[in-house]
Amino acid sequence: MCILKSSSTHLLILSLSVFLNYATEAAPTYSAHACTNGSFYRPNTTFQTNLNLFLSSLVSNATLHDGYYLTNFSLGASGEVKGLFLCRGDVTPSVCHDCVAAAADNITRLCTNQTESVIWYDECMVRYSNLSFLNNIVPSVGISSQQSVPDSDINSFIDFLASALNGVAQDAVNSLSGRMFATREASFTSSMSLYALAQCRPDLSVFDCNMCLTGAISSLGEGKRGARNLLPSCNVRYELYPFYNVSAVSTKPESLSPSSGIKVLYHINMY
Repeated sequence: MCILKSSSTHLLILSLSVFLNYATEAAPTYSAHACTNGSFYRPNTTFQTNLNLFLSSLVSNATLHDGYYLTNFSLGASGEVKGLFLCRGDVTPSVCHDCVAAAADNITRLCTNQTESVIWYDECMVRYSNLSFLNNIVPSVGISSQQSVPDSDINSFIDFLASALNGVAQDAVNSLSGRMFATREASFTSSMSLYALAQCRPDLSVFDCNMCLTGAISSLGEGKRGARNLLPSCNVRYELYPFYNVSAVSTKPESLSPSSGIKVLYHINMY
């Protein structure tokens, strides 16, 4: 009887562990959203039908297109919806799917009846628009840590950061895989490492990707322990702790503790 009880207990613990691991992997982290052009659609119209079909298509294709999918829906003479999802280059297909599903569900809640919106998570981005042309650089959202690098290190850190970000941006632009995604790890001091990430939509030209990342880098706050800039076609981020799947990108980070206290600083550029 004791053996059966012990076995049941171990089984329960194992099941709980599997559930917790799945829940941790499946829960995307919301970053920001922007309801961009200020125009609205009426409920129960062709546009809403197309939007629902479009969002459903994104979710159903989230494990099939290597982290990126661009499509449009147009039933009827008007009301075309065009848009995409872009998952972070290091996430698994299942994480990509869960993030796109969450984004597709929340984007219409956060931007009610908007004809153009974008939502960012740590793991993915979803965007839709009623326009035939998707702007690469607006709207943008900046997020910065509340904590700054010590004053004694500011000048050297700013130079170090600029070099690292420009380097990871060029790695993304020139990525051999064509995915336009790159990460970079660099040691600032013996006890402080920098982790940086850059990503563009993989269908952008080299010129457009470079322009998008250059603009994203130029808008990052200086001297912070972490910051990111989220654009509709690219994004850059750096932290003093590993925030992406280090093993998936074949790097060897030091063991660092995440900084606390993140402050969101919105600088949203509209059309």
